[in-house]
Amino acid sequence: MAGNAKTNKFLLSTATVMLGALADLHKLNPTQHSIGLVKNFQLTGEAQFTELTQGIRNAVVMSVRSGEGLKTSCEVYEFTARNLAYAAGLDGSGTGFDVVDELSALGAAAVAADDSITLAVAPTQAIAGGDYLFIQKGQDDYVHVVKVASVLATEVTLASGFEIPTGMTFPIGSRVGRLKRVDIGQYVAQPDLSCKVTGILPKDNTPFTILLPKVKVTRGLGISFASDNFSNMPFEMQPYEMLTTDPFYPEYGQGQAILLAR
Repeated sequence: MAGNAKTNKFLLSTATVMLGALADLHKLNPTQHSIGLVKNFQLTGEAQFTELTQGIRNAVVMSVRSGEGLKTSCEVYEFTARNLAYAAGLDGSGTGFDVVDELSALGAAAVAADDSITLAVAPTQAIAGGDYLFIQKGQDDYVHVVKVASVLATEVTLASGFEIPTGMTFPIGSRVGRLKRVDIGQYVAQPDLSCKVTGILPKDNTPFTILLPKVKVTRGLGISFASDNFSNMPFEMQPYEMLTTDPFYPEYGQGQAILLAR
């Protein structure tokens, strides 16, 4: 009967959102490129029309579709260095934002004015000059951030100005971990990115995929330490029409968003 469902292609799903370099569209995968927990992903289009009117009543006699008005938005919940870089309009697609989760510990106490620290064990992924580390006593906010000048085995020399400050002491066993630096507010050319979004239809686990060959993150940076709910970064991405020199123009032409469905 008219109005009755013809298929089971209903959408009730979470989405995996993947971001990467412009030329990596077909290489985007959940393991390397997913931005993590995302809620309420939306792709919307509000077409714009240029209208021609006539007569005293300005009756519309002709219109031409002159714009697609495509937008995407989602709520991003993982505050990683890479996601913060994307949110700030930076290029987070390179290996410079790969996270090293390995934690170390102090092998000797660090006290005021110390310009070096000793690790209990040399990390499996080497620390290098220019890296940023945190030293944390216990698991609270008693934290000092340092910059590495040089490393010899387990001895880490701190850059000038990052010595242990007066009034702080870190005992043996204090946690030491790596940090990534994200510079906010500087003028840099905003990168073109590619995006792939995959959701799963609940009835038969059929994938529903959206390819966005060329996007920029136009909104997203928001950091809120709240105690009544989990915070998120409200990402907005603007799809763009490709230029003839862009990597996938021969494949997708003027397509700003490619929907792959059954």
